[in-house]
Amino acid sequence: MKLLRATLVAIVVVACTIFSTSAWSEVMPGLVTRPGAEVALTYYYPEPFEPAISQLDAEATAVVEALERRLGLDALEDVEVYLLRDMNTYFEWQGVEYRPSSWAVGLSLSDRSTVLVKHGVGSAAEPVDIRKTFIHELAHVAVDRARAGHHVPRWFNEGFAVLHAEEWTPERSDTLTRAASTGSVMAFSALDRYFPPHHQSVSLAYAQSFHFVRHLEQRFGEDFFAEVMALVRQGTSFDEAVHVSSGSTLSALETQWRQELEEGASFWAILSDVNALFFGASFLFLVAFALRVMRKRRQAQAMVDDDDPGPWDYDPSLYPLPGQDR
Repeated sequence: MKLLRATLVAIVVVACTIFSTSAWSEVMPGLVTRPGAEVALTYYYPEPFEPAISQLDAEATAVVEALERRLGLDALEDVEVYLLRDMNTYFEWQGVEYRPSSWAVGLSLSDRSTVLVKHGVGSAAEPVDIRKTFIHELAHVAVDRARAGHHVPRWFNEGFAVLHAEEWTPERSDTLTRAASTGSVMAFSALDRYFPPHHQSVSLAYAQSFHFVRHLEQRFGEDFFAEVMALVRQGTSFDEAVHVSSGSTLSALETQWRQELEEGASFWAILSDVNALFFGASFLFLVAFALRVMRKRRQAQAMVDDDDPGPWDYDPSLYPLPGQDR
């Protein structure tokens, strides 16, 4: 369950066709409206959430600039951000039947430049990380802008969002490590448009999507996806854009990544992302414990050796028994 909770950090892209145009121009009742201080974002939220919005807006400039740089966007602007106690209220206001999954804590409305973030407690009874959720969903909006209506794989959209929001977790590391060791990593062709519905499978889908997207960026540089998306905007398919920008086919890159992963070449890279300190501390603790045990054994043996008086050289003339003369 812990693995599932960590994996299901609510990344859902909702089709724009579910919305009515008339409701779109209205303001949701009970919400305060506030423009971003330095970026073209508009926030909608209950007044008690003002401190949370201030924190998000304080980071928004750096987040937006990083997205623009990574994806080659001129400007990421005119984005609406809703911070809500219950995301269902948004869809009730829109007058549509759609409801997000019970575990969802964030949504990006496809091609609507709208982000929904839940503020409060998630389905796992844990506080929602509104900062990472905000960054994650904003990354989806940026990908939508960068692709300009052309198709990009679901694995890239999700993997890029996890990468940009820095949502790599020990649970995801464990999921990918286990899959790599058993040869059960999924083909990315199966993740082109949809992720699997099964909880364990979708956990792996997110984990491997992030790791492959990060692998590509680390190998070809931070400008790589900006080059790819520029070609996609011109009508080049995503696969061909990767081929042109990297010099290798996407299939070949996936095969190489998979082999490195399964052979263990990426094992330490997985560990070093988030839980290297934990792993290192655990390793040092085990080493220290082993040394302590060995030291105690040596000390115990030394005490045995020191206490051994050797053979007793008994002289009866010096120590007569009762009734005997000296």
